[in-house]
Amino acid sequence: MAVRSRGALAVGFALGLLVGVGMLIGAWTTLAVRPAAMLAIPETALRASATDSGEMFAIATGAIADGVEGVFFLDFLTGSLECWVINGRTRQMGGHFFVPNVGDNLGVIPGQGQKNPRYLMVTGVAPMQRGSGGFQPADSLVYVADANTGNFAIYAIPWNRQATVTNRPQELPMVVLLTGSARNREIRGQ
Repeated sequence: MAVRSRGALAVGFALGLLVGVGMLIGAWTTLAVRPAAMLAIPETALRASATDSGEMFAIATGAIADGVEGVFFLDFLTGSLECWVINGRTRQMGGHFFVPNVGDNLGVIPGQGQKNPRYLMVTGVAPMQRGSGGFQPADSLVYVADANTGNFAIYAIPWNRQATVTNRPQELPMVVLLTGSARNREIRGQ
């Protein structure tokens, strides 16, 4: 019986080896006749924003519209938030948008027992619906928070695409979309 089992095992091994060699030859033949298709990865436009801050100042970039970028500045001493946009056609100022004092929207009252505000600022891509009169919020929103209180405000840029096409500079206040608090519990001692 042992001889018969070994013979069946050898025949099975030989048949498996033949099938494997046949598959290998078939694959080589297929590749020789028709080269392997390149792996096609669809093109994706990358968009990035940058944010940095120090003890008294924060800076960020964000998309405004159609390849136009804005640079945002937040002065911790005055609370002023500004966005400057360069017109890519004229290389001149295309827009200046501002909030005189973000502390007003964040409930920061200097000198009333509160610590000096510690602001955080980032931008995010958020295409919004078109407004009236050619105005449409820019493609970025600006998020500002006071790290001491947890209060935050979200601002939109009232961008007029037609003004850019006709090379007219824009200067308008930013629009407050939402304010709130990210901290839902009171901290002892405050």
